[in-house]
Amino acid sequence: MRHGTTYEIRAEELFSNAARNVTMRGGDKVIIEEDDRYFVALGATGTENLVYFDREQITALEALSMLGGLQDSRANLQGVLILREYPQSATSANRSNGPDMPQVIFTFDLTTADGLFAARKFRVNPRDTVIATESPIGPATSVLTFVSSLLAVGSKI
Repeated sequence: MRHGTTYEIRAEELFSNAARNVTMRGGDKVIIEEDDRYFVALGATGTENLVYFDREQITALEALSMLGGLQDSRANLQGVLILREYPQSATSANRSNGPDMPQVIFTFDLTTADGLFAARKFRVNPRDTVIATESPIGPATSVLTFVSSLLAVGSKI
């Protein structure tokens, strides 16, 4: 903070770019805060928890990568969702260029080039929810596996 103006920079950027290293002056204040930004991961990603940002900006594709990708046997590649809640002041009722509703769902179809490129460009915001929907084949596979194990046990009796 200098003369009442606050400047922010991530530590990684400060240490990797010498041009960003500013000489301190009398009266300057340095405040170090932990980055507590996160998104929520749910669904067929193999993990369901809070995932903290490890860089300034994260795209939808990077978010999926941070989760270890999508589980082939469970995930529906046509159904990757990002749930976002906007403050009421940001909606189009209050602004000319905002969303109509405060709650918005963004969908990505990762089986298409358009979907992949869109996910690569789409920025995940803090407190977004990233959901990988379940493939309809997953539950059917579980039922078939269960039935075949019952038949195997029954044939041994």
